[in-house]
Amino acid sequence: MDHLVYISFGEGRHVDEVRFSVQTAARHLPTGGGSWRITLWTDRPEQWKDLPVEVVEVSSEQARAWMGPHQYVWRAKIEVLSAALEASGGGRCLYVDGDTWWKRSPSVVFDRIGPGRSVMHLREGRPPAPEVAALQHVLGRHEPLDLTGRPWAFPADRDSWNAGVIGLHPADAAVCAEVAHLTDQLLEHGFDDHSHTSEQLAFAVGLASRTTVSESRDAVIHYWPSEMREPFGAALADDRASRHSPQERFERLWGRRPRPTLQRRAKDTAKRALRRVGVRR
Repeated sequence: MDHLVYISFGEGRHVDEVRFSVQTAARHLPTGGGSWRITLWTDRPEQWKDLPVEVVEVSSEQARAWMGPHQYVWRAKIEVLSAALEASGGGRCLYVDGDTWWKRSPSVVFDRIGPGRSVMHLREGRPPAPEVAALQHVLGRHEPLDLTGRPWAFPADRDSWNAGVIGLHPADAAVCAEVAHLTDQLLEHGFDDHSHTSEQLAFAVGLASRTTVSESRDAVIHYWPSEMREPFGAALADDRASRHSPQERFERLWGRRPRPTLQRRAKDTAKRALRRVGVRR
């Protein structure tokens, strides 16, 4: 059985975002058992009883341990993905950030995952300036090593990948330990002085070195840019205070779901066209 994996630790805006994302995925759940299910790893299991999810309760102590010595919240998603792969019974696992919604069935993304084939959200092109500065800062102080003691390669022509979606087959589960190890080294040597995306770089480099990576942007929207996330955050807050039925509330939010602006869509289209002819931006 394949698993669509969500995380919710603690309280905050992300709870409402995860709830909406789960509901958009649940519209595509296969009938009659199907080939995939939704699992939600949380320290607040009582919040999710009304949704079609398999709740995996995680103690607050375990959640803190997964965040590592630097209490980096996104390190936990590496550990949850690893644990989900171990518990999947051979099924593929597809981790999704909370600030997402599904416009197509997750099945189309699961189909892209296999031994040696992984998924991230989208190829962003050249690494952004904060990531470049952060990596230079680290490399000036430390040479990151993999678990065998060999130096990690950071090719100058590497692409930056968005890590709002991560899909892996159990055959490649060992990459999670490599990604966690690299993330810890980046944080230990000051990566977060310049950039908050250490696990994103670690996933991009780790998956590229072990697998062929595909995008999932055609199936799931990841609305991390502030021009999309902030207005929808206000809609979620309004919804929380409403007296409508759960279905009515979902339909109201669906009508206000965040979508890329025309400017962002034009920019992304131009980037993809340039990459097809060998130009990276």
